[in-house]
Amino acid sequence: MNKFITLSAGLAIAFSLPAQTVQFNANGSYYMQCKAHWESKPLLELIKERDAKRAKGELPAKVTPKPAGDADAMDAHKNTWNYDPGLSAVDGARQTEMGTLHNTHSMSTFTPVSIDGQQSSQGYYPLDPNGMIGSNYFVQTVNVDYAVYNKTGTVKLASTDLKSVFNPDDFGDAVVMYDKAADRWIITEFDGPSTNNIIDLLFAVSATNDPTGTYHMYTFTPNNNRRQVDDYPKYVVWADGYYGTCNCASSDYVICFQRDSMLKGAVAGEIAVPWSYGPWNLGCNSPGFFCPMMLDCDGTLPPYGSPEYLFYYWDDNWGCGGADSICIEQVKMNWTTKTGTINAKYQHLLTSAFNSTFTGGTRADIRQPGNNASDDMDALDGFFSYRIPYLRWTSYNSAVLAHVVNVGDATNRVGGIRWYELHQDTTTNLWSIFQQSTYAPDDRVSRWNPCIAMDQNGSIGLSYTVSDSAGVYPGVRYTGRRTCDALNTMTLTETDVKNGNALAATPQGNGNRWGDYSEMSVDPTDGITFWATNMYTNSSFGNGTNVGSWIFSFQITQCPTDVPNVVNTDAATFKAYQNGSMLNIKGTDFPENERLVAQIFDINGRMLMQKDVITASNTIETSFNISTLAKAIYLVRVGNDHIQRVVKVAIN
Repeated sequence: MNKFITLSAGLAIAFSLPAQTVQFNANGSYYMQCKAHWESKPLLELIKERDAKRAKGELPAKVTPKPAGDADAMDAHKNTWNYDPGLSAVDGARQTEMGTLHNTHSMSTFTPVSIDGQQSSQGYYPLDPNGMIGSNYFVQTVNVDYAVYNKTGTVKLASTDLKSVFNPDDFGDAVVMYDKAADRWIITEFDGPSTNNIIDLLFAVSATNDPTGTYHMYTFTPNNNRRQVDDYPKYVVWADGYYGTCNCASSDYVICFQRDSMLKGAVAGEIAVPWSYGPWNLGCNSPGFFCPMMLDCDGTLPPYGSPEYLFYYWDDNWGCGGADSICIEQVKMNWTTKTGTINAKYQHLLTSAFNSTFTGGTRADIRQPGNNASDDMDALDGFFSYRIPYLRWTSYNSAVLAHVVNVGDATNRVGGIRWYELHQDTTTNLWSIFQQSTYAPDDRVSRWNPCIAMDQNGSIGLSYTVSDSAGVYPGVRYTGRRTCDALNTMTLTETDVKNGNALAATPQGNGNRWGDYSEMSVDPTDGITFWATNMYTNSSFGNGTNVGSWIFSFQITQCPTDVPNVVNTDAATFKAYQNGSMLNIKGTDFPENERLVAQIFDINGRMLMQKDVITASNTIETSFNISTLAKAIYLVRVGNDHIQRVVKVAIN
């Protein structure tokens, strides 16, 4: 959420202030060029320069951490509604028992990481922890701080203020993205005249795959200063842009930032489309804190120009009609005409009954040990958690989503995780619910602040925080399922990743702040290692809040070979290498006598070449004539609807 920072550090070279070309369209959408763009020095060099200036007294000393909440729109919004407890229904898809499948990691050579992440250097809360795994590193942001870790968990870049990247101001709500197709990092924050007047969106796009190197820097000012971005911006990677939504105090917009130009460091623009169909905008008694989510690409990108989709859910407890459902809106951007449109009534998918309401808009939702009302924490109800990972398979597309629900009642509140796997028909572009369930074992422990992802075998990982009134302090756990398991069930035994040992002391308004962010992603190199970050409590932490972040990785155990039509696929790998005008592909440990599809994509998701191949002795071997392809980076995918692997290759 919004942060208060006033340090400064010189960093820009080749600074550019483009004339802000603006085009306002009849449907309310608009196009606008960036306010500024420039090239940074390497981040490690900037940090050294900043530290040297501090040592000389040219910059203020590092701020001494102290507890501090953040002033954001959530205070004004979340206390605005009252739900009707009489409408509450028994959850129609609840899993009341933990899974019993012991999780042994898929690869014998795999060593999981489980380490302390960052705390807030400024003492802000909640920590807003988010982070992603890339080709070589895991990058985490916490409030206004940034750190880089090797895949072994060792520190590559120790926690540093993002002011080293964004100058002169940065007000927090940082988000990390990894663009898998381009092998680039994107770091975002927001800025403005004050924390109550956020008008600028700040982007840093790495010039290479090194997150400690040089960045292409951008400042965008949506709607020429006439709209506050305000709070909780969430970004995703799509073929034709980096899309963003937010919990906005004024008119909501979906904004698309010009990905192809930003990857080159060129002048870039944004297209924004007004959006006003959500439950808050329709006058329902829904939670005022509300941020719709969009699809974030894992694996290969969709074809360039494919529509994006906006997701939120509808709860009949909000008291304005309708039924429990997933609402899907189709978003289309056209960079040629600089216009955008939203089909607000694209699809409503009816779901099993759920109740997502807790205390009617306060933050006093989730119990902590001792059962004192003053210690209750925010459930983060009313919206899907960040991210919604999207995967392309050979004959359909998939997405996994999660949000918190109340499986107790208005008095005895217990958080559970409603999760979904959706499939999209690639001919009609329509979505359907493939499976759904509420993970809420009957132990009175609340599970909330979820993050979810799917690996390249189709297995699903689900992580979350836990707490109860009897003695479970806020900590981190995970579960999951395999493709060969019964649908609608998390089959893995719940794993305690990091137990808490203290009460979270992060009061603001009528409850304690918690999380706001958590994130899970899958290693793009092996396609099967899940990485996640979340919050937990520790009495040894400073700042008086007892809160910190945790970073961990895991793999999901493989399916048994005695299940019909199922094989151990976790070891499946392939290499793509150029030999003159030919691109050769060789793979091992794929299913025997399996028909697979080998495909080449550009970094904008366009499928350029394709051929079928059948495995023999669990291996594949094929080749493409690439004489017509330009020198560039490409993605090669080998797979079908049950297994796939994706690698990046440079064609020279």
